Amino acid sequence: MRPHRLSLLLASGLLACGSTEPSKPAVKQPAGPQVPATPPTVASRPTPVTLPQPVDAIRADTVARSINAFAVDLHRTLAHKPGDMLVSPASIALAFAMTHAGARGDTERDIARVFHFPAGDPARLQADFAATLAGWSVAREGQELAVANRLYGERTVKFTPAYLDLTRTVFAAPLATVDFKTAAEPARHNINRWVADRTHDKIVDLIPGGGLSEATRLVLVNAVYFKATWDEPFQNTRTEAAKFHGSAGERPVKLMQRTDTIRLAVVADAKLRLVELPYQGGLFSLVVVLPDAKDGLRAVEEALNADALASWVAGAAPQRVEVKLPRFKIEPGEPLRLRDVLSSLGMASAFGGAADFTGMAPASEAIRISEAVHKAFIAVDESGTEAAAATAVMSKGGGMPPAGQPIEFTADHPFLFFIRDMNTGAILFMGRLDDPKPY
Repeated sequence: MRPHRLSLLLASGLLACGSTEPSKPAVKQPAGPQVPATPPTVASRPTPVTLPQPVDAIRADTVARSINAFAVDLHRTLAHKPGDMLVSPASIALAFAMTHAGARGDTERDIARVFHFPAGDPARLQADFAATLAGWSVAREGQELAVANRLYGERTVKFTPAYLDLTRTVFAAPLATVDFKTAAEPARHNINRWVADRTHDKIVDLIPGGGLSEATRLVLVNAVYFKATWDEPFQNTRTEAAKFHGSAGERPVKLMQRTDTIRLAVVADAKLRLVELPYQGGLFSLVVVLPDAKDGLRAVEEALNADALASWVAGAAPQRVEVKLPRFKIEPGEPLRLRDVLSSLGMASAFGGAADFTGMAPASEAIRISEAVHKAFIAVDESGTEAAAATAVMSKGGGMPPAGQPIEFTADHPFLFFIRDMNTGAILFMGRLDDPKPY
C-alpha cells in the first residue's frame, strides 16, 4: 500500500512598523464557522471562527510552558548553523497541536514528548490551546496579533468527522476540500496564496514547487501575524551609524538609542544582560539577551534552557537604561525543513511507515507526515515591530548595578531576541542576530 502524505506547513514573518507599505485592515470575523465545499479562489478570504472569551490564564500558561520548552530545544538543535536565525515556535507548536489531535499510539506519544504537551488528557490539552488562541486575537490601536489555521484535504478522503469538528472548534481551522490527486500544483498555489494573504504578503511561496503530489492527502497550515508599536518609540534623530561585531566580521548598522526606565537583568553567572522592551498596550514585549563578551553568544546558547530563560526574565527589574539597539531585518530564504530536526528530537515515528494518524482518517489511507516547512521574517525599527508567521505540516536573574547614571545596554554584537506574550510568557518569535544586513 502506498503511504499517503500529511503535509505540515509553517510560515513566520516580522516587519518593522516604519514600513511605508500600508497595513491591511483587520478582517471582521464571522459569528460562526464557515467550511467551504470547494477550494478557495484567489479572492477568497476564509476567516477563523471566534473563540470564547475571557481567556483562562491557567490553561494558557500550560500551553506557554510547552511552547517555550520546545522553543529552546529547537534553537539548540539549530544553533550550530551560522548567521542570523528566526523561527516562530508558537506557529510550529500550533500546527503540530492540530496534528497531535489526529495521531494515535506511539505517534501521538512521540509528538507530545517533542512538543512537551502534558500527557494523559487530550481534551484538556485541546481546551488549553483554545484558551491560548482566544488570548491571541488582538486588534486595537498600536497592536495586532492574528492567528489563522486551515486544513486542506483531498476531496475523495472521508476524514473523521470528530477530527474535523475538533480542529474547527478548537483551532478555528475549517476544512477546504481540494484535488491533490489530479491538481496538486494548483492546490499548492492556493495554499501559498492563503499564507501570503494571512501574513500580509510577508511570507510567500511557503510550499516549494514539488512540495505536494498526487499522494498528498491533508495539509495543515498555521499563519501568525503580529504588529505593534513601542510603548516609547526610539527617536529617529538619535539613530546613528555604528559597527556591529558579528562572527563574520564587522557590519555597518543603524544603532537606535533610547534612555528610559525599563526592565533589565544583569546575570553574572551566565555573563549576559537582558532588557525587556514593551510594546504599546503592555500585552507583548521584545526581550533582548546580550552576552557580555562580543564573542560570548555561543556560551549563552549552550546555557539556554526554558528554566534559565524564565529565570533571566523573572530577574529583570525596572532600571534607568540607555538602550542601543540596531535596526535589523531578517528575511526568509528557502523554507526551513523540519523533518530531520524533529526526527532528531524524537519524532521519527510520525514520518515513517508505522505512523498512526487514524484519528484523522481511516487506516486504509495510511497517512504519514512527508515534511514540515517553516518560514520567518522580521524587521525592527524606531517605531516598533510587525511580524507574521505561518506553518504547514505535509503528511537566575542577578543583582542590579548601583543607581546613578543610566546603565548602558549596547547591542553591537550578536544577541538573542524573543517576542513574548507578557501575560503567559509564551514565545511567539525567537531569533538570533549575528550578521545584520543594511536596513
